[in-house]
Amino acid sequence: MLDFLTKLKEQKENFWALLIEPEWITSAIWQIEDGKVEIMSSSPATRWETEGNLIEAIDASLSSCTQSLPEEVADPTKTVFGVPSSWINEGNIKEEYLEKLKKVCQDLSLVPSGFVVLSEAISHFVKEEDMTPLSGVVVGISDEALDISIFNLGKLLGTTSVLRSVSVEEDMTEGLSRLSVDVENLPSRIILFNQKEQELESIRESLNNSDWDKIGNLKFMHTPKVEILDPTKKIMAVALAGGSEIGEVHGVVNQQQEVRADTQIESLAKEEVENIEEPKDITAEDLGFIVEEPKVEPSKIPNLPKLNLSMPSLPKISGNLKLPKLNFSLGGKPLIMGGIFILAILIIGFVLWWFLPKATVTLFVTPKKLEENISLIVGSDIKGEEVDVSVSGEKTSPTSGTKTVGEKAKGSVKLQNGTAFPISLPSGTILLSPSELKFQTTKSASVSGALSPSSPGTVTIDVEAVSIGSEYNLAKDEVLKVGNYPKAEVDATITDNFSGGSSRQISAVSENDKENILETLKEELLGEAKEKLSEKLTSNQVLVEASLVEEIEEEDYSNKIGDEATNLKLSLTLKVKGIVISKDELLVISKKNLESKVPSGFVLRDDQISYNFKSSEEDNSFDIRISANLLPNIDPVEVSKKIVGKYPNLAESFLGSVPGFVRAEFRIKPLLPGKLGTLPHLSRNISVEISSSQ
Repeated sequence: MLDFLTKLKEQKENFWALLIEPEWITSAIWQIEDGKVEIMSSSPATRWETEGNLIEAIDASLSSCTQSLPEEVADPTKTVFGVPSSWINEGNIKEEYLEKLKKVCQDLSLVPSGFVVLSEAISHFVKEEDMTPLSGVVVGISDEALDISIFNLGKLLGTTSVLRSVSVEEDMTEGLSRLSVDVENLPSRIILFNQKEQELESIRESLNNSDWDKIGNLKFMHTPKVEILDPTKKIMAVALAGGSEIGEVHGVVNQQQEVRADTQIESLAKEEVENIEEPKDITAEDLGFIVEEPKVEPSKIPNLPKLNLSMPSLPKISGNLKLPKLNFSLGGKPLIMGGIFILAILIIGFVLWWFLPKATVTLFVTPKKLEENISLIVGSDIKGEEVDVSVSGEKTSPTSGTKTVGEKAKGSVKLQNGTAFPISLPSGTILLSPSELKFQTTKSASVSGALSPSSPGTVTIDVEAVSIGSEYNLAKDEVLKVGNYPKAEVDATITDNFSGGSSRQISAVSENDKENILETLKEELLGEAKEKLSEKLTSNQVLVEASLVEEIEEEDYSNKIGDEATNLKLSLTLKVKGIVISKDELLVISKKNLESKVPSGFVLRDDQISYNFKSSEEDNSFDIRISANLLPNIDPVEVSKKIVGKYPNLAESFLGSVPGFVRAEFRIKPLLPGKLGTLPHLSRNISVEISSSQ
């Protein structure tokens, strides 16, 4: 029967729900059961800070989810992503974030089934909970920004993102005033969410004391009610949204919460039992059966004994729930097989309960940190070999430079020579206006001397401004100074208004743009090169990342510095070289340096040693910082013998005496309900693992 039920369960398809928020990752495994989305397992929120550890954080979250699943249940692959509204532009995920999701799917073998915007998923979830469409303001709060979305009867009216300042109230006011929504009044309900409930409580109190008189052209009908969304409901909302796309579902059930609730009820029941004894050999009388001895008459075949099977009431669990006493009476030869069958079931059940369960107990203990710095020379202290790989890629980024372009003003002037001698002006002679604006002649000119003070020599000549700009469009009759001549002797009068002068700012490629795109693309290609180099390694080799050297083989920019452009594209090919060394040799060297420093009562384990490589000034040399977590010297076999048959909570109390103990994780398969849910009764069925709590 158990195998049959397991197969039925396996037939249902499981899905991932993966919620990526600024700074936090949450995941859950879900399936559709009886028209509802059922959460099979979910992870606690995992923090991430940089793009570099995003995949690591997601992997840790997914691993945490799968720990509580039965071994026979395969991990899901199809994934519904929940993303913040700041990742969305015109209904699609922005390119920069789409690339991240593609890499997540590629590295973790996930199959994307779609995505849902977190604020919209929350609106749908609230509708299912309240049985009415949401009218309210949904606000996601991170360390950097506020994502604000407004809903009216479940319809999204608008969304915006506001960088955080010292005042959340001012940020809210700014964000709401930005949104142009087609409603007379803002809905008087605000739902806040993030992972920091204490921070949200402080923000809620602050918002409750705010004056919401008017925001831009809108106002609240009355003082809004500020609510805090339970953080666990966000991943439920993502799963519900995913289930709604697959089929018609109504509501979501969190199986994990129901299991925890059952555990709490069992704990209350246990408190009513004064003494909990360790499990011992169980007889029929222990299970509540009363067996009467048969009366045997001499020289006669004994009659089948009458059995009075009664089951006493269990302690009260909740309300007036009791199991009734059951009385059966078996008599007569035809029912002998029934009695044997019942007894066989009891014996088989007891044997399975005693011998079948297996458990893995992980003890998390506080390690002692041991570190050592050493230098190694490749070829002398340790063997090594050089590996290389070529990687290519393209990247486009917006330009940040600016450039002023435009036209020069042009016109003509009448040159007047008041001296008695002719003058000759070469092309490019500078003319200066009273406001210090410079013009130049476009060709050479000769001007005859004056016939009399009232009859100067004159000539008309074309000029143009030295620089671009509309300020050079001077008016007619303005008098300009000519070259180094005194203005009283030689001058130039504008014959017609100067025209054509203009200027404007354009986007252009700057030196910083070129440097930044090169460094960014080099960093991305270097990461790709590390992956390709790692693929070339054997299981006994380690890549010394500090030895990596990149060489540019091809470099092609779409524009030169100073060119007008809104985007700059770079195509780049790198050749990356590095050194690989033997993992076993490195381990031997590390243990040789550390073993003499291990204090009494602690043990140095190979899997607790890590390395941080740094480059050295000497060729073929590098520095290593060796770090080891020293774990208390604990005998797993002795621990397993001490906790056989105990309930997990009692076992954890006992384990508190283990040196450095922090906490324990129990994985029991199969996990039986109630008082049957003990650890295995055979020490060989208990696997004890020691792990660092850091």
